[in-house]
Amino acid sequence: MKKWPVLIVVLAVVSSFALGLSFQSPALLPYINQSFLFGLVLLMAGCAVVVTRSGFFTIFLRGFQQLKSFFFRKPRLMDSDLVRGDDPVFAQKKEAAMRAATTLFLSSGTGMIVFSLVLTCFYYL
Repeated sequence: MKKWPVLIVVLAVVSSFALGLSFQSPALLPYINQSFLFGLVLLMAGCAVVVTRSGFFTIFLRGFQQLKSFFFRKPRLMDSDLVRGDDPVFAQKKEAAMRAATTLFLSSGTGMIVFSLVLTCFYYL
């Protein structure tokens, strides 16, 4: 497992402790709300990437491609070898980028939620 997702969460906890000790309780409320909402958006984006990568929508996309080919004619240029999307190097890079994006979104979202929870503890103490 890579160390930087854990580093993001640890950084969120340390920064929330520093922020919680340096500010008064009423001043923390905007930080708590914004970090929670931003973390929630990041987690939703990460979950959307996970669902898309799992192949859940392939049946729908395949059906829409068949409808598209029924209504629109394919240009002859698309039949050439230069335009084909069967490049294994591109597919490998795309998969690596999607994996990195998933890890980044999920770890950043979790870090922001943890940041919000720790600040909430400082707010009520």
